[in-house]
Parts: sequence; structure tokens; C-alpha cells
Amino acid sequence: MNSFGLHNKMKLDDREFHVHTGSVHEKNIILSEIFEKGKFINSRQIDYFPRRERNGEESQKHLQHLANKFHKDMMEEVETLFLVHEKVKYLNQYLPHFRLGSVFFVKKFYREAIENFSRIVELKKDFVPAYHRLGLCYIKSGDYEKAIQTLASGLQIEPDFADLGNAFSVVLSLSKQYDKATDYLHQALKKNPEFDEANFNLGVVLFRSMINDADKSEKIIVPSRVTRFIKSLKILERYSNPSWQQTFDDTLEIVKDTNIDNVIEALESLQIKLITQMKINTVLDTFFLKFMYGGKELTRDELEYYERRVKEQESAREGFADYWNDLGRIHMIQCRNLFLCALSEFDKSVELNASYKEAIKNYDLVKNNKKGFLILLRAILK
Repeated sequence: MNSFGLHNKMKLDDREFHVHTGSVHEKNIILSEIFEKGKFINSRQIDYFPRRERNGEESQKHLQHLANKFHKDMMEEVETLFLVHEKVKYLNQYLPHFRLGSVFFVKKFYREAIENFSRIVELKKDFVPAYHRLGLCYIKSGDYEKAIQTLASGLQIEPDFADLGNAFSVVLSLSKQYDKATDYLHQALKKNPEFDEANFNLGVVLFRSMINDADKSEKIIVPSRVTRFIKSLKILERYSNPSWQQTFDDTLEIVKDTNIDNVIEALESLQIKLITQMKINTVLDTFFLKFMYGGKELTRDELEYYERRVKEQESAREGFADYWNDLGRIHMIQCRNLFLCALSEFDKSVELNASYKEAIKNYDLVKNNKKGFLILLRAILK
């Protein structure tokens, strides 16, 4: 099949994004990527499987159809996020900002994520997860001073928030505040000696402190503590996927390098990746944001798509209460769409036959309960 590419520009607020979509035949995937001023933002991909019964021309048309739809969906998703961003900007409820900020964070739109998490800190000053994610946004944006201030504020509220404290130690190290970072990590490891990420970070901090104090003519060797804890992290179940395994292998190879700048860059990159990886369920967050603030009704196909995406997580999440809660909320929204559909159909029946008593009764019952049902649904989705 022939290669092809799709490209569109999107102007949203004061930003301009470029969306490129094409096929990678050797991997049987369609890949869509977003760039801003030549800088890669994020990407998504889907698998496609050529059908044997199709000839070359039919397969090419089918592939182009899939790619066009995927390209359009990618653009609509980003446009919807920015539309929702405008709608919730001045809301005085913290949860929509947390959902939206989390989606922007995962999709690497850090400026918009910062705006939403900052709004939460204004609205609900004791909501520590917002300080954590806001601090991570500042780290990813390279603003270490604001990251330190934000994470320190969160730790004042909840000193034992382990992930927040670990991120705080890393950004102190990135800012060359090695003594503070070392003290903090020692305190954290007293509480939890088995905290592998903190053990790794302590090794890195001690190594960087040693480099800082060393004679520049001395040969620098990465301490065994650093490599030992990289290997410890590598065997943990939560880092078992191929991408993480490759990251650990690449880092272990680079730390053998005699070029100290390459070693530091690799260790910093691993530290940042470790503290910023979070299991955020953007499928559900995106779904609820689109339903509540997306500006248009979700179609039956869209509802079925999100239901399918959630059910795909069943094997990994069926033992967690939030999985069934999420699925229940989706089914409630499906009920709402069917409820409104039924109201319209009873109305049509009465319109066709104004003396049809059963239809009149059903229409009145549904109409009289419509407000209560919608109030119930919104209460569940808050």
C-alpha cells in the first residue's frame, strides 16, 4: 500500500498546533502526532489489520478512511478540551478543574494544566493532590523554583504524602540543593526504608553532590548504589511494560559512559520520568468533561465507545471499587439518553393520536419525572 499523510493547523486561544497523521505499514499502525512550533507535544496510535479479501485499491481506501477518521477525532478531542477549558475557567468547583488539569497533564499541555491546578489551590487550599500535580507541571515546564514552592506548600499540609515528598527531593536535586535533598530523603527513608524510588534518588543526589565537590581532574565513577536501585526498580511489577524496561536498560548502559554530562542527563531524565508517571484515568475524565461541558450531546456511538474503553480495563481494575463506580456512572448517562429518547417517542405518539390514553399517561409520567432524573444524574456526576 502507498504511504500518505494528513496535516492540519489548529489555532486555539493564542496557540497554533500542527496535527500530522499517517500510516506505519511495517507496524500496522496509524499514528497521529501534535506539534507546536516544531516541538512534539503528544501522539496517539491505533492498530489496523489489512483484510486479505480486499484487493490493493480497496485496502488503500479502507486505510485512508480509518486514518481520516482518526485524524479528525484527534483534532476534535483537542478542540473539545480547549472549549471545556474556557467554560470551566471561572467555575468555583474544584473537581472539574482537577479532571481537566489531569487530562491536560497527561496530554502534555502543561500551560493549561497549570491554570487548572492553580485554580484548585485558590478554591480548595487543603486539596494536596492539586499541589502535587501542579508541582509536576512546573517540573516538566522547567520552572524548578515554582515547583519547589508548590510542593513545599503541599508538604506543609500533608507531610507524609510520599509521592509529593519524593518529587520535592528530585526538584531540590535538579536545583543543585543537594544538602536539603539529602536530608529530606533520609527522613523519608526512615519512615519507609523500602521506598525504592527514594533510595534511587538518594543515590543520585549523593553522586551529584560528590561531583560538585570533586576535583575536576578526578575520574568520576557512578556509585554502585545508583545502578543497584535502577535494577531494583526494573524488576518491580509497575515498571514491567516494554517502554519502562527499555528506559532502564538505556540508563544502565549510559551510566557506564565516561562522559559525565551524558550520565547526568540520563539520570535526571529517569528521575523526572519516575516522578511524573501517574496512573490517571483520562478516559473517564475526558468522558465526564465532554458530557458536562462539551457543548453538545454525546451520541450513542460515543457513549458505547467510552463504555467499551472502561470495560477494557476490567481485568486490571475489577477488584477496585472506583471501576464499578465509573461504569455505573456511564450507564446512568446512557439511561439519561434513553430516557430523553423515550420522552420524545411518547410525545410523537400523542402528536399522531391525541386520544391515545396510554401514550398520554406515559408521556405525562416521564415528563413529570424528567427534572428529578436529571437532578439525580448531575448529583451522581459531581
